[in-house]
Amino acid sequence: KKKELYQIVLDKTPFYAESGGQVGDTGWLWFGDEKIAVVDTKKENNLIVHWVAQLPADPKLAVRAQIHVDKRLRTENNHSVAHLAHAALRQVLGNHVQQKGSFVSPDKMRFDFSHSQKMTLDEIKAVEQIVNAKIRANIPLVEQNNVPVEIAKESGAMMLFGEKYGEFVRIITFEEGFSKELCGGCHVDATGQIGFFKIVQETAIAAGIRRIEALTAEHAETYIQHEFDKLS
Repeated sequence: KKKELYQIVLDKTPFYAESGGQVGDTGWLWFGDEKIAVVDTKKENNLIVHWVAQLPADPKLAVRAQIHVDKRLRTENNHSVAHLAHAALRQVLGNHVQQKGSFVSPDKMRFDFSHSQKMTLDEIKAVEQIVNAKIRANIPLVEQNNVPVEIAKESGAMMLFGEKYGEFVRIITFEEGFSKELCGGCHVDATGQIGFFKIVQETAIAAGIRRIEALTAEHAETYIQHEFDKLS
């Protein structure tokens, strides 16, 4: 894109690399007193790569790494709410609903799923009501790491069709019997952090595949206020 960028790899990092529909972290690397902005984080050849616009004057110095915390927290809201929305869609529309793609960033959540008909307003409202009830319940995250994949299957955890899983997986659960999925992304400690959930668009993207776009927390609040202002 006609930009000159550099890649920095560290022996360990708090930065999350773009994966599973979740955007990569941004933030800063300090080499002594020199502050280098990280504009994106991606994974290449099993390495977490920090994309920067400039290289440090002395790359041999010890590095202090700091993610942009507010962006990470807002991204966690949208990733966790994608799990809640998936479970709610299955409750409202039926168990044929399967995730077909997702995108979670600090600003919004996009979720693609198998369904042959346009969602009605009542169905959209029902999904919102289920998700917001789970948010108000402040359900704690249950995270299980390094679970043998066969045991994960037996536990009933949702697995993406066609996805290649390793020998060991990570299970993210928000209320046993409601939302239990294999996932490597970042999540809230409890659903109350999400604040509020609002679906702002529902569209078709392919035959038999629908997409919802949704907002959480302050972005959802701003959207509701904007809609209210238009009525006054």
